[in-house]
Amino acid sequence: MRPVAVEFDAKNQKFSRLELAKPQLDAGEILIRVTCCTICGSDLHTVSGRRAAPDRCVLGHEIIGEVEAWHSGDQPVDYHGRPLQVGQRVTWSMPVGCGRCYYCRHHLVQKCESLFKYGHQPGSDKPTGGLSTHCVLVPGTVVLPVPDCLPNHVATPANCATATVAAALRLAEETHSIKLSSVLVIGAGMLGLTAAAQLTTSEAGKVMVADVHADRLELARKFGATHCVDSGDPNRVREFVAKQTEGRGADIVFEFAGAQAAIETSLAAVRVGGCVLWAGATFSGSSVSIEPESIVRRMLTLRGLHNYLPRDLARGLEFLEQHCQRFPFVDLVARTFPLEAVEAAFEFARTNHPVRVAVVP
Repeated sequence: MRPVAVEFDAKNQKFSRLELAKPQLDAGEILIRVTCCTICGSDLHTVSGRRAAPDRCVLGHEIIGEVEAWHSGDQPVDYHGRPLQVGQRVTWSMPVGCGRCYYCRHHLVQKCESLFKYGHQPGSDKPTGGLSTHCVLVPGTVVLPVPDCLPNHVATPANCATATVAAALRLAEETHSIKLSSVLVIGAGMLGLTAAAQLTTSEAGKVMVADVHADRLELARKFGATHCVDSGDPNRVREFVAKQTEGRGADIVFEFAGAQAAIETSLAAVRVGGCVLWAGATFSGSSVSIEPESIVRRMLTLRGLHNYLPRDLARGLEFLEQHCQRFPFVDLVARTFPLEAVEAAFEFARTNHPVRVAVVP
C-alpha cells in the first residue's frame, strides 16, 4: 500500500489527498507508520487563516505511530539510549534543533536557527505531518517509547500539550515553588486541563481554573481543580482569586487561552512578587497595555513559553503513565475520523469546540 498524505493549501484553504511513493530513507531518517493524530488548536488556527502555514504543508503535530523502518546502518536509539524496534509504538519531540547553534547550546532548542517542526513544514515526497499514513523522522529527532498502558487517544497529544505544560511548570519552578502554592490556570482547553492535573500531582495548595465555558469548568474539576470561576469578567476573576488567597492574589498564574482578556486577567490576579507565565498567544491577536511601573513595584516575574525541550516530553509521558487512570484524559477526544474525512474532522472541531478530535489512517 502506497503512503497517503493530506496536504493543506493555505492560500486557498483546501485539503488535497496525495498518494506518494514509499520514501527512500536517507542517513538518520526513520519511517513511522502513523496510528493516530489529534487536531491541536494551532491546527485550527492555521486552517482558519489566523496562523500562517508553508506551501503544501501536511498538518498535524500531535502524532504517535509505530516504527516501520530506518536507513540502513546503525540501529536508532530512543531518548533513553535504548535501541528502537520495528513495530514499537513511539512518540517524538515536535521541535528538532541542530544541537550546534547559539540557541541549542543555551537550552532553547525550540528556537534553533535551523528549526524543524513536525506538522509545520513545506510539502515534499516525505511527509512530516500527522495527517498521513506515514511520517518520516529527520535526523536529530528525539524519540520516546509510548508506555503500553496509555491508549492512543491519551498518548497522542503528549508531544504538544502534555510536554508544553511540563515545560511551563519547569519554568515556573525556577523562581516559584509549586508545592502548597495558590495557582490560577486561565483557559480550560487541553493545556489548562493538563496543567490542572500536573499541578495537582505536584501538590499545589489550590488549583484555580478560569474559563468562559461552564462545561469546561466542570471538566476541570475532574482534572484536579479545587476552585473554578467564569473568566468572562476579569474583575470577577481578580476578586474571586483574592477571596481564595486572603486578598493577596495567586502565587503563580498560567495563561493558556491566548486572548487579550486572559492576558489582562493574568496580571490582575497575581500577587505581589508572583509569577505570570504566558503560553497561549501563539497567533497574532490584539495587543495589551502593560504599565511598567506596576510590574516594577509589584516585583512580578513574567515568562513566555513556546514549545518545549525533549526532557519536558519525557516528563510528560512519565506523568501520563503514572496518573492516566486518575484523570479522565481518555475522554478528551470527542470523535475519531478516518484520514479520508479530514475536512469533516476540522469542521466538527470548529463547530463543536471539543477538547480534541482524532484522525486515524
